[in-house]
Amino acid sequence: MATPLGWSQGGSGSVCLAFDQLRDVIESQEELIHQLRNVMILQDENFVSKEEFQAVEKKLVEEKAAHAKTKVLLAKEEEKLQFALGEVEVLSKQLEKEKLAFEKALSNVKSRVLQESSKKDQLITKCNGRREVRTPHHAIIHGLFPNSPAPVSKTGLHPNFCSRMRIQACPSGPYLRKGLQVPGRPRK
Repeated sequence: MATPLGWSQGGSGSVCLAFDQLRDVIESQEELIHQLRNVMILQDENFVSKEEFQAVEKKLVEEKAAHAKTKVLLAKEEEKLQFALGEVEVLSKQLEKEKLAFEKALSNVKSRVLQESSKKDQLITKCNGRREVRTPHHAIIHGLFPNSPAPVSKTGLHPNFCSRMRIQACPSGPYLRKGLQVPGRPRK
């Protein structure tokens, strides 16, 4: 550093000492200013204006209020869900009971149908057995005595009844007569 005007180089030692001290103070202050400028640059980069801060703070308050509302709605929906799940469980149990009752009723109906089918088969077998017993009896009678009258039903008609033929009984034996006229009336 150059010697300031008015100062002599060979002057008193106290002046030089003061000058050296002043120079050290100025250098330290320049370094401190440089450091403060770096801090200010960093602060500018990280700095948020008051308006921006207030806007963000207002937005945060609104989001907290919306979050509280959503939390309340979530609690209500969760309660509804739990209620619905309880109903589903109750209905599932009821459906299972009804299914078991239906299966039991179906089983009872199937066994009843099987019993009725068995009864029907037994009755058919029994009826067929009686026909077989009765049929040979008539065959024997008609085979041995071909002139014997054929069995007549309760209505008085021959088993092989035809709407135009009727068996008439008379003292000389049965004979067929055409039409459904009463015996003894002349035909016109």
